[in-house]
Amino acid sequence: MEDLVSLFSRRDFLKRAGLMGVTGIALWTGGCEGCLRQIKDRPTRRNISTLSSTDPIIESYAAAVKAMKALSISDPSNPLGWTKQAEIHNNYCPHGNWFFLPWHRIYLLYFERICRKMSGNKDFALPYWNWTTNPKVPAPFWGDSSNPLFDNTRSVGPSDSASSSWVGAAAIENILSQTSFILFGSDQPHTGYFHNADPSGGTGMLEGNPHNNIHGWVCGDMCAFMSPLDPVFWTHHNMLDCLWVDWNINLGNSNTSDSSWSTREFTEFFDENGNSVRVPVIDSVLFPLIDYQFEPCTPNERKPQLQGEQLKQFVRAGAPSKFEISKRFELKQSVKSEVGKAATGRIQIERDAFAGLLQGDNKSAAVLTVSEVEVPVKRDFFVRVFINKPDASAATPIEDPHYAGSFGFFFDESAMKNHPMPSAADGRPEVGFLVNITPTLRSLNQAGSLSGAVDVSLIPVPYEHREAVGESLTLGHLDLAVAHF
Repeated sequence: MEDLVSLFSRRDFLKRAGLMGVTGIALWTGGCEGCLRQIKDRPTRRNISTLSSTDPIIESYAAAVKAMKALSISDPSNPLGWTKQAEIHNNYCPHGNWFFLPWHRIYLLYFERICRKMSGNKDFALPYWNWTTNPKVPAPFWGDSSNPLFDNTRSVGPSDSASSSWVGAAAIENILSQTSFILFGSDQPHTGYFHNADPSGGTGMLEGNPHNNIHGWVCGDMCAFMSPLDPVFWTHHNMLDCLWVDWNINLGNSNTSDSSWSTREFTEFFDENGNSVRVPVIDSVLFPLIDYQFEPCTPNERKPQLQGEQLKQFVRAGAPSKFEISKRFELKQSVKSEVGKAATGRIQIERDAFAGLLQGDNKSAAVLTVSEVEVPVKRDFFVRVFINKPDASAATPIEDPHYAGSFGFFFDESAMKNHPMPSAADGRPEVGFLVNITPTLRSLNQAGSLSGAVDVSLIPVPYEHREAVGESLTLGHLDLAVAHF
């Protein structure tokens, strides 16, 4: 408790009480000790797969969803209705840029508070779907129309499992090992922030891999920006929030210090009473310290490295938002491939430029940017990345030392049609992805197979039970940079 005293002042608590409506002035009837006790005992978000069907969390979640769906029918204009809550995501969700994580964290917090009120369970905490330990859509989301948590549009069934290349322990620990906020949580928007219409040149590894691929794999409602219509959406994003907590607070990695990130305010959310709220990004960084906490969700359980004043300074300060690029090597030509076949581009490099990171410099990385990627008309596949593997195919295992990572697409043209975006000559929208290929280059270097050229092979792989016949991947630019942070 002393750590919390040093971390937050009375002024901090008053601001939080006013901003979040924690308990208003009543919060202070017990003095600061009462406030600290409330924070210490804040609700714990738990792994939904470990809960029984009669657990109060499951029953309360189902009751809240049922009440919100009923409200949508009786009063479609009510902001607490199920469809209206999904429309917030459809109209405003940021994807492919660095507001992705804080925006969804705020969205989850207010949804949790709405569920608390709708269910009547004042202790309710939103559960998360830990797809690393349980890659199947959890049991509470199955059944029939009598179950409020069931969605009959999904492309997967109860026995289907998400690929370990997106959600396996090795894939998640690799993402958590990134020390750059941009690599972890996506890059800065190109031209400021215009709701969900301004993707960056690089979708980060957390968003591009487990986030996008779970959406694309589950599909149905989950394939579109109205994805919150599927109750599994909220538990999927809650897992992402848990991973951000681990990366930021437990592992001690800094968010960006750029003021355009920290001071950006969101006004599209509503509290449990239907009142509009205004929340700056910098406040969302404190949510896991004040409003809720998580059961451990990562392959390796960790506790915060910092306490007290150090933690206070850390969460508020952030780190520089930009890479320092010492060398950049590019391939500017269109590369195209059909599903199941490799799209390969050769990037000529100066091997000496990578000497430091190949010898173990942990403050630099080989960052591959796959950009000018045309968003496919159909998105029944994800993409695996291999380095210097000319015979790579969809059957090549991810344990192969040439494997570097994966990414998928999450895009809704109907939601984006009125917003300007980068596009190809044929008018198709374009996006970009970031992949840290440092571990792969180190492995190849140790094997003596790294030369003056890097062959990047991108393999479109169909999602389970989706043939993706005739679908293709087209990109216009590959960029390999030596980045320092």
